[in-house]
Amino acid sequence: PAGTFASQNCPDYPSFDPLGKILRPIFRYFLYMYTQNKYLLLQTLPVHGFLETETEMDPTAESQVSPVVTQKAKERKKIIDGQYKCFEKMNRDQPYNKSGPYCNRTWDGWLCWDDTPAGTYTSQNCPNYFPDFDSTEKVTKYCDETGNWFRHPETNRTWSNYTLCIAHTKDKLKMAYILYYMAIVGHALSIVSLLISLAIFFYFRSLSCQRITLHKNLFCSYVLNSAFTIVNLITVVNNPKVVQRNPIGCKVLHFFHMYMLGCNYFWMLCEGIYLHTLIVVAVFAEEQHLHWYYLLGWGFPLVPASIHAVARKKYFDDNCWMSVETHLLYVVHGPIMAALLVNLFFLLNIVRVLVTKLRDTHRAESNMYMKAVRATLILVPLLGIQFVIFPWRPENRLAGEIYDYIMHILMHYQGLLVATIFCFFNGEVQGALKRQWMQYKAQWGQRRREHCSMRSTSYTATSITEVPTFMYHNDCNSEHLNGKQTEDSELVALKTGDTYA
Repeated sequence: PAGTFASQNCPDYPSFDPLGKILRPIFRYFLYMYTQNKYLLLQTLPVHGFLETETEMDPTAESQVSPVVTQKAKERKKIIDGQYKCFEKMNRDQPYNKSGPYCNRTWDGWLCWDDTPAGTYTSQNCPNYFPDFDSTEKVTKYCDETGNWFRHPETNRTWSNYTLCIAHTKDKLKMAYILYYMAIVGHALSIVSLLISLAIFFYFRSLSCQRITLHKNLFCSYVLNSAFTIVNLITVVNNPKVVQRNPIGCKVLHFFHMYMLGCNYFWMLCEGIYLHTLIVVAVFAEEQHLHWYYLLGWGFPLVPASIHAVARKKYFDDNCWMSVETHLLYVVHGPIMAALLVNLFFLLNIVRVLVTKLRDTHRAESNMYMKAVRATLILVPLLGIQFVIFPWRPENRLAGEIYDYIMHILMHYQGLLVATIFCFFNGEVQGALKRQWMQYKAQWGQRRREHCSMRSTSYTATSITEVPTFMYHNDCNSEHLNGKQTEDSELVALKTGDTYA
């Protein structure tokens, strides 16, 4: 009746006291029930995890909540929040006004269901309450011909089909491990190849120029970013005990990881600005002030990384700052996306200029477009444009897996691709390595000839009566001539084929 309270025992959920009562005032039922249940839910115990009626607790004592308890508390909080929103929606929505039988709107314990016509299925995405639930899959619920929700034959209770939510859990766990080790291997290979490239750039002074200087800084940012990524993956992501202890060191590591991630992409932007200036605005290509590039590449990323760290500490201070369920990440990701969009503009403009120049040289049309495509493919791994071209993950499971593999290769092996394209396949680098190899062979041949001469003098002085002189003289002369002929032929081959990219 109006103006009265109704009550019954609390449900036998793990977080509730079944001996307690739920009160139902007519005008504030849903809010009151939600408040009482949430209060019970958020009271945690050191061992059992949730407050029980007969348990006495010292309010001054500090309890150590295990990660499992914390995770379960978060899950139940999400469920109760969803329940509250569902009840609000059911109160707010208009009554069902279509003809024919129908199933009443309801809350099934995890999801909210609207009024549904009899004899039909209704579906919605799986909830994100649990780590092993796939929110891209569907939950279905059947309203039978009599206007009643389907009841499971074994329990005779209304039933929603959540089986698809965990149908591919094992496959996804296996894929997660594959992607994890792909990231480790990719960054390790990137570090090795980039360090070799940096050694080549620093060793050969003939390669010193502004463009190579930018390459050095870009490669250094790749090395540092890969190093911090590997350390973060091994020591934090794959170590629940560290996440549980939540030391300040893991947050400092996260800060440097975010900073180096920004440096990585802003040095890509520096490369894009330089290439655009070199090809499109050629009048300024000879002398550029590199200190502006240093400020943009190493200095500017410190601003969003610092803002993110301060905001994260104040507004979303989760363990080791691992959660991605916060909009504060846009403080770092926003400038990165802006840099990538600017690089996309540079890439399109560079390709336009290249196509125009190729057209002016009256090349064959097929050759013209082939060179334009090749230039584009070379610039893509350097400038990071693939993250703009493919920014959204498909919802389909198979397409999503393919997307994950492609993006992990492009992300974690990008350093290896850049080192290969802009160092190992670079004509100037290959020419410098060939000249160094020829110089080494010449010095080695000279030392052999000197050693041969010293040996022949000593041998002739001690054994002239035993060995005919003409035998050694012809052998050493032929060795000298053969070495000279080989060296000259290699030098000629180097001169005829010494073209630089």
